[in-house]
Amino acid sequence: MVTFKEIIQIAVIHVYFFVFYFSAYFIYWYTVKGLTFGSLWVKTVLITYLIYLLIDYFVYHSALDGNGSILLRSKRFVGITRDYFPVEIRKTAEIPPNRNYILAHFPHGILTLAISINMLLEITPFLRLFPGIRPKVATLNINFCTPFVREFLRYLGYIPSSKDSLLYFLNKSNDPKHTDNADGFTSYMLGISVGGTQEALLTEPGKYTIVLKKRMGFVKLAIQTGSPIVPSFGFGDVDIYTPLDKAWFRPIQMFYKKYFRYAPIIFKGRGNTILPYKKKVTLVVGSPIDVKRTTNPDPAYVEEIHTKVVAAVRDLFETYKREYIENSEETELVIM
Repeated sequence: MVTFKEIIQIAVIHVYFFVFYFSAYFIYWYTVKGLTFGSLWVKTVLITYLIYLLIDYFVYHSALDGNGSILLRSKRFVGITRDYFPVEIRKTAEIPPNRNYILAHFPHGILTLAISINMLLEITPFLRLFPGIRPKVATLNINFCTPFVREFLRYLGYIPSSKDSLLYFLNKSNDPKHTDNADGFTSYMLGISVGGTQEALLTEPGKYTIVLKKRMGFVKLAIQTGSPIVPSFGFGDVDIYTPLDKAWFRPIQMFYKKYFRYAPIIFKGRGNTILPYKKKVTLVVGSPIDVKRTTNPDPAYVEEIHTKVVAAVRDLFETYKREYIENSEETELVIM
């Protein structure tokens, strides 16, 4: 029997899905319509807002300091979806709030659910496990060009994945007396799904294939800012949807990937709908990999740190797969 709480969870999932994946098309349409056919008052408001959007995006990197709205990022609002799957977080090492960190996350899955829930939608467990650290998650820059929706994303803790945006947060002061840390937090942890679109397209239930071998950009960024890399793994992230491989849709995916740096995916969930399967998802957060800060990293040093990351990710998978994966003995991690 479906409970009232589950009905609310399902409703919130659908609203979140619409806002993040489909609302942009409607908002662009109505924005253009308002600029073309709206009254003088409507045109004035829209033009003023768009000027603000452009300045905020190109000058201030769409940055929103701090944790945004803690109330919004709790079980009292969008975080109620945590118990639907359920989604959990596991700490394996102490991470002091005296540095800023890059959390290198694998696998992407279709929704990057493990970090979306734990570092965006319901951050209470994260804040309890890692006191003093503010969680943020990098997403496509294009999401911050969508009027109005961008404000919602910023308050949830999303940040653009541009280098300037990441540098802005990774170079933040960790001094407790600094004015930026008046909220009692002294550190940022930026979640980055390293495999990106390429890894998302490889999603298949029960199989763990990640894209990491040639991904060096996040390592260089970590070295340039002196930010330790925290490996993480989302067990169950690949199981919440079943991707549908349709030949007619591939040209559309390639078009989006070429011009917008992401590829839409057709998938199905419960009852052949967009409602995800109720599968347990666990984010396992590993030990920080320290780096020496260097403005122009030596390629050999970048390779050295990258090798450590690959080994750490594989170690996380092998150490915890028996707890979180059915038929774990038959499941291998494929690193591309």
